[in-house]
Amino acid sequence: MAMAAGGTGDYKSDINITPLVDVVLVLLIIFMVITPLLQMGYDVKVPPKANVDQPQVSLDQLIVSITPQGQIYLNKSQVTPQQLTQQLGEILKNRASNNKTVFFSADDSVSYEDCARVMDLVRNADKNARIGIVLETVPIQ
Repeated sequence: MAMAAGGTGDYKSDINITPLVDVVLVLLIIFMVITPLLQMGYDVKVPPKANVDQPQVSLDQLIVSITPQGQIYLNKSQVTPQQLTQQLGEILKNRASNNKTVFFSADDSVSYEDCARVMDLVRNADKNARIGIVLETVPIQ
C-alpha cells in the first residue's frame, strides 16, 4: 500500500499503468512476429478448367405446363384436363417404371390451387409416375 508523500496515511488512488504497457508491448511484438508467417502460403497447381458437355435433352420427356390464363399444355400442345389424363395414361403405360417422370412447370402467377389440381391430374393418369417440378418457366411457343 503506497502512502502519499504528505505522510497523512491516505491511500494513493492513481492507477499503475506499467504492467498494462508491458502486456501491450509483448502482445504487439508477438503479433508483429506472427503476422508475416500467417501471410505465407503454399504454391498450388490448380487444375485446368474442365469442359463439361451439357446433357442431351431427351426427346421423350413429358412436360406439363400451366399458363397464367389456366391453359394446360402437354409438351407444346394445348390439352383439356380430360385429354391430359388420357394422353398421359396412354404414354406412361408403355414406359418402364424408371422412365415415368413427368416434369411440371407453372408460371409464377398461377394459383396454388390450379397447380395442385393439374398435379393431381398427372398422378391420376399413372399412379407410378414421378413428378419433377421445374423451377424455371418452360417456354411453350
